[in-house]
Amino acid sequence: MSGLVLKNINKTFPGDQQAIRDFNLEVKDREFLILVGPTACGKSTLLRMIGGLEEITSGSLLIDGIDMTDADPKERNVAMLFKNSVLYPGMSVEENLMFSLRMAKMNPAEIERRVEETAKILNLWETLDKMPEELSAADTYRVLLGRALMRRPGILLLDRTIAEADPDVQEVMRKEFANINRELGITVIYATDSQKTAMALGTRMIVMNEGVICQEDSAQNIYNHPGSLFVAGFFGTPRMNLSIAKVTEENGSVVLKFSSGTIPLSEKKGKLLRELGYVGKEVFTGVRPDKVAPAKNGENGEITGELIGGAEIDDAPYIRFRVGENEFLAKAEGGENLTGKKMSFKISGDNVYLFDKETEKIIAE
Repeated sequence: MSGLVLKNINKTFPGDQQAIRDFNLEVKDREFLILVGPTACGKSTLLRMIGGLEEITSGSLLIDGIDMTDADPKERNVAMLFKNSVLYPGMSVEENLMFSLRMAKMNPAEIERRVEETAKILNLWETLDKMPEELSAADTYRVLLGRALMRRPGILLLDRTIAEADPDVQEVMRKEFANINRELGITVIYATDSQKTAMALGTRMIVMNEGVICQEDSAQNIYNHPGSLFVAGFFGTPRMNLSIAKVTEENGSVVLKFSSGTIPLSEKKGKLLRELGYVGKEVFTGVRPDKVAPAKNGENGEITGELIGGAEIDDAPYIRFRVGENEFLAKAEGGENLTGKKMSFKISGDNVYLFDKETEKIIAE
């Protein structure tokens, strides 16, 4: 059993720099939780406090119902793997796996048993006699993971562990992380900058910014239903197109007026905006690039943009264009002539997210 509860956790560094703010979280035993957010959002600091490597300024941390707020790291039954972790040089894979348990004077027979179990789970049998420099990148990460697992921790903390690995290695290791969560029943908390990793693992995810939780849900639900302008703009590759528009009425229908076009809204969204008093006001708008398409020959699009050029993101082609002061992306459909100065784009009001200009909270999606 290795459930985790954080109650009103705060972390303030010298100079009154507050990294974590009144943070409350419950992680269930054997859960796989993902922390995602921009650089310096507090996710690494949070992991270090859970592991006992960083002092908690205020609040309490409980593991299996026991207060571990001020406990020594070795008392917490927590292992942590960083992105800059390295294998011990001059030691074979097997010696790397055994090292910490030998230092703790564990029974040799138990050490051997754990090596066998770890090698089986991580497919390390053929590498046990190899030296670190003989290993592939994927096997190096497997051994680092195996070394962390040798103590059979109740909680495994992964801090951007594969951030610098090649895409193929990242894909392999994502499967390994999910596998050890299932096979060993270890609670895993994974902090990552990679939205691709978060989407691929598909478990409960927390989006952080400035030391607080912005939203928590499955990765897919957060992508489809962002609760704030920050989450909408941060989560998604490529990122959502964001702009300001004025809510107005034309011929009895509610529309969004941009500097270079108008997007009609559905009757349902229009009714909501009327009831909430947004007609005549400005709102933030968001639309995913794959919901923006260049107008075909002879068609008039809702938005006219000043062409900037093309872009390739995750091997997919996009068109870059400017609407007012904002740069937009549209999914290229092939054959577009990008040599002109302006192009018309189709955007359905059904695909536009609306956010309050003051609070930046979601109004409608």
